[in-house]
Amino acid sequence: MSNIAELKSRGSKVMHGIDATEIAKHQLLRQLKFDRIIFNFPHAGFFSRESTECQLGRHRKLVSQFLMNAKQMISENGEIHISHKTNGFHAQFKVESIASSHGLRLMEAVKFKCGHYPGYNTKYGFGGDKNFNPNPSKTFKFGLKTLPPS
Repeated sequence: MSNIAELKSRGSKVMHGIDATEIAKHQLLRQLKFDRIIFNFPHAGFFSRESTECQLGRHRKLVSQFLMNAKQMISENGEIHISHKTNGFHAQFKVESIASSHGLRLMEAVKFKCGHYPGYNTKYGFGGDKNFNPNPSKTFKFGLKTLPPS
């Protein structure tokens, strides 16, 4: 709440309940362009009766739909940041490949540092209000692919 209060005191508009897979269609956001769009640790949840491939498919679809929408909303030199775990099951999300399929280029991938997001806490998407260990993870920074000079 303190972060929200701080943002509002600086004149920022704080919005909740926006579907990351449909942001380009949102009534108040669709006409805007952003320098940065950040999605930390996208995760579609776990369902114990689903196979690993089904779960991976849901996670990849979430990332794909987010990137497809975010691409429409970044400025010419804008960036889309996705912070993501890089080990085990999470390493199979194929974030870089999905971004490339949407015409985005990887600008850099850097070690995720919680300190870059004051007040940010990781939260499991299920099972209460517990934090998860974000290590090892990276922040992947994507931009629009540019055409080579003629």
